[in-house]
Amino acid sequence: MCLIPLWQWVLGFFKRTLSPVTLAGQPGEHSSTFFEPTGSTDGPERARDQIASTYRAAIARNQRQHEDAVTRRRKWYAYAIGFLLALVAWFFMSFRSHLLPQWVVFLPAFATLVAFVLARKSDRLIRDSAKLFGFYRRRLQRLEHEWMGKGDPGLDLEVPGHLSACDLDMFGEGSLFELLCDVQTPAGRDTLAHWLQTPAPPDVVLSRQQAVRYLRDRVDLREKLEILRADDAASEYSWNRLRDWFVESPVRFPRWTAWAGLLLSLSMISVGICGWKEAIEPHTTLLVLAIICTAQGVLALFLRRRVRSILAGLQLRARRFESMRKLCQLVEGEAMEGPLLGSLRVRLRGSSKLVFQLQRLLQLIELRNNEYLFWPLVLLLWRTQWVMRVERWRQRHGPELLQYLAVLGEFEALSAIAAHAYENPSDPYAELVSDGPLFEAVGMGHPLMDVRTCVPNDLTLNAETRFLLVTGSNMSGKSTLLRAAGLNTTLALTGAPVRATRLRLSPLQVCASIRVDDSLLNGRSHFYAEVERLKAMLDCAASSPAVLFLIDELFGGTNSADRRVAAEVVIRLLIERRAIGLVTSHDLALTEIPNKIELKGTNVHFTDVPTAEGLSFDFHLRAGKVDHSNALKIIKMMGIPLK
Repeated sequence: MCLIPLWQWVLGFFKRTLSPVTLAGQPGEHSSTFFEPTGSTDGPERARDQIASTYRAAIARNQRQHEDAVTRRRKWYAYAIGFLLALVAWFFMSFRSHLLPQWVVFLPAFATLVAFVLARKSDRLIRDSAKLFGFYRRRLQRLEHEWMGKGDPGLDLEVPGHLSACDLDMFGEGSLFELLCDVQTPAGRDTLAHWLQTPAPPDVVLSRQQAVRYLRDRVDLREKLEILRADDAASEYSWNRLRDWFVESPVRFPRWTAWAGLLLSLSMISVGICGWKEAIEPHTTLLVLAIICTAQGVLALFLRRRVRSILAGLQLRARRFESMRKLCQLVEGEAMEGPLLGSLRVRLRGSSKLVFQLQRLLQLIELRNNEYLFWPLVLLLWRTQWVMRVERWRQRHGPELLQYLAVLGEFEALSAIAAHAYENPSDPYAELVSDGPLFEAVGMGHPLMDVRTCVPNDLTLNAETRFLLVTGSNMSGKSTLLRAAGLNTTLALTGAPVRATRLRLSPLQVCASIRVDDSLLNGRSHFYAEVERLKAMLDCAASSPAVLFLIDELFGGTNSADRRVAAEVVIRLLIERRAIGLVTSHDLALTEIPNKIELKGTNVHFTDVPTAEGLSFDFHLRAGKVDHSNALKIIKMMGIPLK
């Protein structure tokens, strides 16, 4: 009778403490997420400070949940140890002292099992809350313009010799890629980098814009992605090695080897059973088993090199595919709008089941590593047979999984752009027009600058104004204007929102000559490197539909007379090839070039205002050419005496 109150206490205890810690973004049960999907509403109805406040609340919430989960885990492990000690005591009292009925032992055994399960669940909640804490902290850093140098610079993804990537700071610390990239799979990185360096045709841009509009407010979906792709197993996982493995040259096994391995294994089992049942004489059983083992050894040695090459190239574990399978499941099961997102779902159809098949095959190979099963499985040629099965599976399904990885990369890239769009609600999407060349921006700013301090400018390049010659004093914003135009064009033709009040443009290929470096190793001076870049720009203008050229300090490495002649020749050739663009220079002799009516150019300038402290810049673009310089003032400000 004394057991009844004890049993009632155990039930009451579990009833009070079984309620789980709820975390936003928990895989498989996301109903408690901090953010609920709000659809794809347009317009800048959310202010950046409101989004920042929401992110701070999410950070605090996940921090509290992390602390609660840690406390709960300690409690459950303590209970598990207590129940385990009770199990030992009750076992002794039941089976040795016979003070309690034997069935009573199941009570502390069940309680111990439940306590360990709940402790493990708390472990998962601790990991999830830590991941979401880091996720919102990264997003908040972007909102507060503290992201530079803390993300992925993507320098390994820059295409060598690209005509604008280096000049426009697409890659590197404080780059456009670092700002946008919040993906962790190489497929997502590769896709985003490819989109930034390759302008998409208008129909593709429009489909990406529609997908980004839908994904923009889906913070809950980005939480799920963070939970899945940031798994510890996935972080150790070599996605690049996986992609290489999918397309490696096939390892050929003679067709008879699979049947021989299966026959020898079945023979081993059959003879063993017959010997155990004494259906065969013991010495006969041993002789037959020895013959089978010898045949297995010969077959294993014959296939050894092939099997080892596959295992060396594989080096994977089945659990590491869990992240990929869940990512496929997430995209497959998400009801998403738009043709692009719909096509991604269709292209991923059946992917999770296929990945699960590979998981099962790898799990079967890993069984041989079990210390209790090692020798029995060795006698059955276990690993050799399943390695051959995996190789056949790879040859059949490897290209399919490679396509699935590419689709996941596209989805990650779209999600990263959508997160940027969500955090910049006042940034619109560009309007694409077929008649061009055209670049018409109102209130355009630099996408990498803090929106709170960025000074916007209007810029128009069309059939009437083919190029602008930008003059101005040092540090006044000439190079920044060029990069702002180039980066906004890149964002527009990627399908991302732009830093402007309004942007209309035709399909353009951005070509820049802003950051041109000399090379002692290659024997190139700065002037020669600039001429090489301009030649590549002219070739691109001759082959591409339309080019937006951005040239900083045109022919700054030569004398004024040669510069004047060469600059006009280059600009004329670009205009004849239907290009539009901007050219900056400190040489006021070049301001005569826009006066040539057939070139359809215009002079614009930046200026500075002397103050008691030194110089002040308003960074506003003005019509006409600059009427003064500030080089000597800056030299004096730096303490260099001028006599």
